[in-house]
Amino acid sequence: MKQSQYIFPTKIIFSFFLYSIEHCIKEIQSEVNKQCPDVQLQTTTDCFEWLNNYNCDSLKSPSIPHGDLIKFLKTLQDLLKNEQNQEEMVLDLLWDISCQSSVSLPSTLSGTSFHFLSRTSLHSVEDHSSMDIKSIWDDIRLHLRRFLVSRLQSHNEINNSQQKILLKNQCIQQLLFLYPESEVTIKYQNIQSKLLAKLLQNCFSSYSRESNLDIMADGYQGTMLKLYSMIKEDFNTLHEILAPSSTVKFIKETYLDTLTEEMAKFLENFCEPQFKESAVRVIKTSKSSSRHRGAVHALG
Repeated sequence: MKQSQYIFPTKIIFSFFLYSIEHCIKEIQSEVNKQCPDVQLQTTTDCFEWLNNYNCDSLKSPSIPHGDLIKFLKTLQDLLKNEQNQEEMVLDLLWDISCQSSVSLPSTLSGTSFHFLSRTSLHSVEDHSSMDIKSIWDDIRLHLRRFLVSRLQSHNEINNSQQKILLKNQCIQQLLFLYPESEVTIKYQNIQSKLLAKLLQNCFSSYSRESNLDIMADGYQGTMLKLYSMIKEDFNTLHEILAPSSTVKFIKETYLDTLTEEMAKFLENFCEPQFKESAVRVIKTSKSSSRHRGAVHALG
């Protein structure tokens, strides 16, 4: 094929990309002129200069005076301590403040945050305001955590799988709003591990050393179906919240590792007495054979 045959389509592709870029620039100009009346971009050069000089710091959330912040947090603290059933309202309020008002809450930070920086001089009296903020905020978080953990545990009693997944998803997202992912994952892992331990206990405790392995296998199969449902529900609950690697790690550590460990313990406890009984029978048989051989030799 001749080289000239490549030129025409290449020009078309180049023209298409050029048109797309020009169209995007015009869209940016129009939007900036609409949203920022004090900025009027007339040319492509104006647009590029404005983008180059745009101050990304303007996207940062506004700071809150520490005095107002302490008053706000103390109000929430008193509300949770003195009024019943206010947890949902407080959670919604904090969520709205964070999302709609563009105020950054110290949700996943263990230290003092809230975009508050003390201006106290190194030579002045020590400033305890940041510690006050941390103390009050930690108390609020602890109260809300207990509420959400209790709710998570109660959701395990729901029979409707889809409803259970939806409610658990909401609870975990609210916990992630208050605490780092690692802490939330460990807390939820503890809840599910206890549930799994109860399931396995109910399965294995009904068998004794006299039980037939075939009967045990049938019961174990039913337990595995319940376990599969638990794993599936947790996967559907977590995969939209956590990273894929974190979700897989949670499933492995919570269910697969625990199941392997419990199965090993059970089989060891179940088989050990039978091995001992078999060993005793072998010894008795061996002694009986020895006596029999001795009697034969005596007769001979």
